[in-house]
Amino acid sequence: MVMWADAAADPPRCPGSAALGTPVPSSTDGYPNGRGLCMICHRFVEITGAVLAEHRTFDPAETADEYERRREWFNANGF
Repeated sequence: MVMWADAAADPPRCPGSAALGTPVPSSTDGYPNGRGLCMICHRFVEITGAVLAEHRTFDPAETADEYERRREWFNANGF
């Protein structure tokens, strides 16, 4: 059964998937490990070739550590 909210929901694939991407500046410990920043969902995403890998706007499996490290990165680097 499909609920009305499911039928009208945006697809889980982030529209920033396949956008041009370059690795962002790393923290002293290397974070975010060569990933690029998606300007749509503001997550760090692997880069395949010169584009951001396909990803979802939200990752329910994201750890609290990843969330905290991303927050610290934004506080230190802006954007």
